Amino acid sequence: MNFKKIYQSMFAGYTAKRNSPPTKTKLVALVSSLAFWLFAHVAEAAVTFNFNYLDPGQGFDDPTLGSQRKAALNDAASLLSTYFSDYNANLTYNVRSSNSHDSTLASSGSYSYLVPGSYQPTFVQTKILSNGLNDINGAEADGNISWNFSENISLTDNVASSQFDFKQIAVHELLHTFGFNSNIKEGGKGLAGNAPGTADTWANFDNFLTDAAGNRLISPDGIFDASKIADLTGGSSVFFNGANAIEANGGSVIPIFSPTIWKTGSSITHLDGDSLTTMQLLMSPSVSPGLGSRALSLLEIGILKDLGYANVAANSAVPLPAGIWLMVSGLLVLFGVNRQRKVIPISISSH
Repeated sequence: MNFKKIYQSMFAGYTAKRNSPPTKTKLVALVSSLAFWLFAHVAEAAVTFNFNYLDPGQGFDDPTLGSQRKAALNDAASLLSTYFSDYNANLTYNVRSSNSHDSTLASSGSYSYLVPGSYQPTFVQTKILSNGLNDINGAEADGNISWNFSENISLTDNVASSQFDFKQIAVHELLHTFGFNSNIKEGGKGLAGNAPGTADTWANFDNFLTDAAGNRLISPDGIFDASKIADLTGGSSVFFNGANAIEANGGSVIPIFSPTIWKTGSSITHLDGDSLTTMQLLMSPSVSPGLGSRALSLLEIGILKDLGYANVAANSAVPLPAGIWLMVSGLLVLFGVNRQRKVIPISISSH
C-alpha cells in the first residue's frame, strides 16, 4: 500500500514585544562509585543525535560563535536523551540557521505518512519506538531544525534576564519532533486540510484530545466532529485524556492551549498557557527571557507514555556532577526566584 509522505513543520516563534560513620577513605570510595555510575549512565543513553549543519560560514558555522552553538545544541539533545535511555536510535537532523530579524527564533519538524482516517507518528517517533529498526527515511534526515540568531540568546547555563535560553528552546523543539504535536488546524481541518466530517490524517497526540465533558474531538476512524469546532477557540476548552497523563496530574485531564482567538502554529499543540497546572512547564506555549525550564515534568512524561514511549522515565535524567555531593550528604537545596518577566509566545505549527 503506497502512503504519501508529508513533512510536518513545527515553528517555534518568539514575537519580541520589547516591553558509625564511614571513614574518610570509605566516603571517597562511595563518592567515586557514585560518580562512575552517573557518568556511565550518561554514556549509555541510547537515543543519540547527529546534526548536519547546512549553512557554511554562518549560524552554527559562524567563525566566532559556531562551535559554542553546536556545543549548546548537543548539550540540549543529550539532556533530552537521558529520559529515553532504554531506547536505541540514532536520529539525524538537518540544521539550518539565519539572522533574519523576524519573529521566529526556531522551528523544527519531522515527516509522517498521510493516511486519511488514521493517527500517525512522526518519522522520528517511529524510529525511536522501533529502537532504530524502522528507519523510514533511510539516508535522509529524520527531522529538521532551524534557528534564527537575530535575538539575544544565551548558549550557556548562565542566562541573563534579557536573554532567551537556547537549551530550553532546543529541548522544546526536539520534543515536538518526538510526537508532542497536533495536526489539528483552524476550523478542525487535519494534516491534509480536509474539512470536518471528512476523514483526515491526525497526529497520535490528537487521539487523546477531548472537550470538557470528555467527548472526543476526533473519532477513532479519523473524522473531526464538526460540533467541536468551537472548542478549539473556547479558551481552555480542550483536554488531553491519556491514562498516564491523568495519573500524573492527580486524576485530572490536562488542559491544552485553546485560546479564544486561533493562533496558527500554537493552538492545540501545546499545554495550556493559562492554567496554573501547565503554564510553567516545558511544553507550554510561551517562553520568558531568563533561565527556563529544561526538565520534563511528570505530567509531560505521562503524555509521552500515552504516545507510546512506555520506557520514558524521570529518573533517567542524570543530575549534574555537583549532585553527587548532594546525594552523599542527603541535602537538597531549592532556589526560588520570583520576578516579573516579559512573556514571549511560542508558535508551533503543523503543516
